[in-house]
Order: sequence, then C-alpha cells, then structure tokens
Amino acid sequence: MKLQTQIFFALINQRSERAAGESACTTLVVVIADWFHCNPEDMPIKSQLDFLICEGSMQWRDLCENETYRERFPNKHFDLETVLGAKVRPLSVVSEKSFIKLFHPEGIEEEEGFHFLHGSMSFDNIWDEISKSAQETPHHGDSCVYIVSWNDHLFILKVEKDAYYIIDTLGERFFEGCNQSYILKFDKDTTIMQAPSESQQSDDKPSCDRKEKTNVKEAADERKIVMSTNSDDSMKEDRRPEKNIIYRGKEACKEYIKSFLAAIPIRELQVDVKKGLMASTPFHQRLQIEFHYTMSFVPKFEELSSEELIANSLAIVPSAAAE
Repeated sequence: MKLQTQIFFALINQRSERAAGESACTTLVVVIADWFHCNPEDMPIKSQLDFLICEGSMQWRDLCENETYRERFPNKHFDLETVLGAKVRPLSVVSEKSFIKLFHPEGIEEEEGFHFLHGSMSFDNIWDEISKSAQETPHHGDSCVYIVSWNDHLFILKVEKDAYYIIDTLGERFFEGCNQSYILKFDKDTTIMQAPSESQQSDDKPSCDRKEKTNVKEAADERKIVMSTNSDDSMKEDRRPEKNIIYRGKEACKEYIKSFLAAIPIRELQVDVKKGLMASTPFHQRLQIEFHYTMSFVPKFEELSSEELIANSLAIVPSAAAE
C-alpha cells in the first residue's frame, strides 16, 4: 500500500546528540501533550518541536538522577504514571475517557494460541470511540490529545474534527534510518492506495525523485506500506485512479496504525506462537495498546459575557454582605 499525506519533520529526534534522550519517550510525550493543551489551535513549528524534544529529554535526564527511579527502572524507561507523578508538566490522564485494550486484528482469535482474545474489544471498536470523541468537541479548534502506548514506545495522537495528527519523537518508527522526529497529518486529502509496480514507478517519476521514493519504499518494505511526503499541490497532481484508492480521508489514520505501526509486532507474535516460543514479555502485554486521554489541570480562564459578569457580581455581593 501507499500512504499519501502531509508530513512535517523536525531537525532532530530524541536520540540526536543535541537532545540526548535515548529512552526519553515518556517524558517527551508528556511535555508535547502539555504544549498542545496550552496551544490548542496551533501546531509546533520546526524550532518549537526541536525545543520540546530537547526540553523533554532534559526532564528525562533529571529523572535519571533520582535514585528511587533508577532502582525501579534500571533501563531508564519510565512508565507514564511515574512521569506524571513527578509533575514534569501539569498534566493528568482521564481514565474514563482512556482505553487500555488488547490489539485485536480481525480473525486472529481463531488462530491457535490466541483464544484468550475471544470477547475482547477490537481496535476498530476503540477507534470508533476515539472518532466519536472528536465529533463531540463543542468548539472549533478544540481537540483531544491522547498519549498512545504500543510495543514499548509512546507517541501522541491529536484528534480534531477534521484531522488526526500523529507526533512521534523517534524517527525510526517512521522508516529505518530516519533520524528526525515527525508529525503526520491525516485529513480529507489523505489517501491509502495500492502501491504501483516497480515498472510503473519508473515510468511515472523523474530519476531524481524516483531514487528518494525508492529508498523510503525499501526501508518500509516489511511494513507493506510506502510513504509519500508530497506537498498539497503535488498531491493533487499525483492523484491515482479512484479504483486504486483503498482509503480516503482522515480515517486513513486508523489503517496506518493497523497496517504500519502494528503489523510487524503482530506478525512477530504470530510466528512466536506457531513456534511455541515463550518470550520474556507475556503475549497479552505484547498485544496491549493504550490510549490515554490527557488534560491539563491548570485552570483555564473562560471569557464571560457582560451579562454573565453582572449576574455573577450581583450574586456575590449579597453573600459578602451577609458575612
């Protein structure tokens, strides 16, 4: 498959020498989620994203100096509860709006060794709830910010009425050899198509562009998906016939997570089960995906109309006089 959507790269990622945040993904998602709550209608520009990566990495190094944390997490990969408890940022998780379920690909429960998945909530069910939450946002510009934990890594999912954003501070999650953090935007112009054959790619693209796209394709070949970083204009010019489009619109984000992010871990788990191998991590933990709904616990100033201000002042005066 070929994913064609908008992408934005930072200059660095968490493992860059400038950031020095080898295992800082938990503090990074907390710092970035807090930024989105403070700037609900904005997306970070390159310098801002670089700053957030450095800031989150610095917070992680500070936590590494804590002896108690080092004893609990020898690999320095702190869990979300610990980072939130350390008050790295004024951020909290709303459990009632969060989802911690087993990743449940279609038909996998019928395979030998996966019978424990019977009756579990599928990824599609989880996504329906997430999509519903976006449609229930009361004001334009409002969004839901989730911290997603999957396969021993965390990233941000920002959900708006008209778009989804995936923000990941580890470029290797995008394709092998990528050393930049990135933001993927899924909106009405996003498409997932059947990938053209090698001969079609050679005929359709100029040689300089063909080399760049081939590198990305080879790096992502195991994931069976090819990413395109075309701009808006080139996306419109590079439309494939409608019959080749499998998914269109922001909901292609769901298929991206299923077919790209989760495909390799699921396939590796299936191989282990068939071979009878018991990994150090239990099967159910390897299938677990978590969507943590976040909110800032700093009170926000809400603008009141003049009528509301007058009503409030009139309501306050008598009680003050009574005292």
